[in-house]
Amino acid sequence: MRLLSLVALLIGFLLLIEPVAAQGLPFTSVPLDDMRAFRPAASNWQIAGAVYADRTTHHALTSEPGTGVLVNHPSTSARDNLFTAFEHGDLELELDVMIPKGSNSGLYLQGRYELQLLDSWGVEYPHYSDMGGIYQRWDEARGAGQEGYEGHPPRQNAARAPGLWQHLHILFHAPRFDAEGRKTANARFVKVELNGVVLHENVEVTGPTRGPAFADEQPLGPLMIQGDHGPLAFRNIRYKRYNDQHVNLADLQYRTFEGVFEDIPDVSGMSPSQEGAMDGLQWNLDGVEDQFTRVIEGQVEIPASGEYAFDLSLSWVTGDPHFQGRKIGGGVLEIGGQEVLQHPGVEQTASATATLEAGSQPLRLTYYKNRGWAAPRLALYAEGPGVPRQELNAPGTLSGRGPFAPLSVEPEGEVRLLRSFVMHGGAKRTRALSVGDPTGVHYTVDLDTGALLYAWRGPFLDTGAMWRSRGESQLAQPTGSVIMLPGTPVLTGAAQPLALQGYVLDEAGRPTIEYEMGGVHIYDLVQPDPTGTYLTRMLHFEAADAPTDLSVQLTAGSAIEQLPDGSFAVDDRTYYIEAEDASPQIREVEEGEELVLPVHFEEGAATVRYAIIW
Repeated sequence: MRLLSLVALLIGFLLLIEPVAAQGLPFTSVPLDDMRAFRPAASNWQIAGAVYADRTTHHALTSEPGTGVLVNHPSTSARDNLFTAFEHGDLELELDVMIPKGSNSGLYLQGRYELQLLDSWGVEYPHYSDMGGIYQRWDEARGAGQEGYEGHPPRQNAARAPGLWQHLHILFHAPRFDAEGRKTANARFVKVELNGVVLHENVEVTGPTRGPAFADEQPLGPLMIQGDHGPLAFRNIRYKRYNDQHVNLADLQYRTFEGVFEDIPDVSGMSPSQEGAMDGLQWNLDGVEDQFTRVIEGQVEIPASGEYAFDLSLSWVTGDPHFQGRKIGGGVLEIGGQEVLQHPGVEQTASATATLEAGSQPLRLTYYKNRGWAAPRLALYAEGPGVPRQELNAPGTLSGRGPFAPLSVEPEGEVRLLRSFVMHGGAKRTRALSVGDPTGVHYTVDLDTGALLYAWRGPFLDTGAMWRSRGESQLAQPTGSVIMLPGTPVLTGAAQPLALQGYVLDEAGRPTIEYEMGGVHIYDLVQPDPTGTYLTRMLHFEAADAPTDLSVQLTAGSAIEQLPDGSFAVDDRTYYIEAEDASPQIREVEEGEELVLPVHFEEGAATVRYAIIW
């Protein structure tokens, strides 16, 4: 029991470095039931209910009547760019985009600074003109061959296959101007993420990129979507507009009360063991790290009246089972004499919203810690009307230990195999094998069930959690453009579980995994296709007494849709499944649908082949 408790405590310690999940205020959604959210445009822009892009046919995009999807069908007579009715300065933008094969467009922040939208599936070395690139500027005065400059390619190619929905998240800062209108700071792409992969961070653009709607620079401008280069579709467009305003703390004082506290105490009659002034919100104050209550008081400057969102993170509240049933922490935030947030000490981060008036108001933050072996890190986040989400801690005293540089494993010129634990859907898989391929297409399989857990392109694995500190978690993390596969057993109708027999490497170093199940021998080979863009899987079966009710589960998800080209789209066009031979069957299961293919034996053998395309 002592050993189990120690392991649980160590795992809890490792969880302290997890980043705080962003909560914040809700986004404003762009309504797509009609075109009123946009300036008048030609008929190439329409509202639809559903779209389909044939991934094998150039510019093939069809739409169905309804609402919720913005579609561009350019023609020789109708090919307008589209402008939002709203204008923006600093902007946080999220959207889904579907790009047909060979299609091309661009998203212009303020109508001036282009983020490229292009079918770049399979491009090995992306350029500034590929999907997610920041397009170049253009000046003919620079001379022939030198007109283009300052383009920024994405860090890696995170583009999905044509016809799949792709998710963009952009944080943009507009240029700054003084009172006389002189520019004092360039426009900046603070962060651009495509399909969960960071493509750019803190990239400045010194002026409008090529093909802008406006040649000058201004504090505000509309969002523009290029409409004359090819068809595409958008949905789930939402945004937050920010001003150059921030929440500020001042005149902070702290008092520390040592003792074992099971809840937030009334400290009015207590004498502090430590007290003093704070230069900004800090947690590393006086050497007291366990069994204490701390009260921080001061002033908070609220820049604008309206609704504010606060997140309070207490790093030692980790959900560690070692402390189950014990109260080990909690806190209360008060502003202007009213309670705006209570941290119950259940999850690491507690969130709340409150309506506040502009101006300077008294602030009081009370929190306690009642456990050892963990630094008392805390972080307070705030977001308001036009006020971007910010951490209010003083520099150098943030809640976590900062992002670690990854400890990367890469298949440099040869296939790499790595055994580790892997997190999947909130559960730890303890017999996982990750296979990294020099083509840049990788996968992870659960050796207990034959289930594919992840497939991805780009970098291979971050193994930092296996080596930093004591490495107790033993977790490896995929680091490229990742799709999470269902992780359910590969066989249905099996009377017995799979028994791993080992694996054999071919000349390229790729493993064929061997299983046995009630007299059936199974050989499983997963490998990139010759173009290095997707994965193929071949399952070969041999049995002296062939079963008649065995099926391969090709995938499972919340919804599976058969497309006109015969392939299957999974989980709202996240990825495709394409079977080589017989037509798979979609069957309802408890949590959605599964796609299965019966195994038909001939002379004691059978083979199933299919592809996973994303």
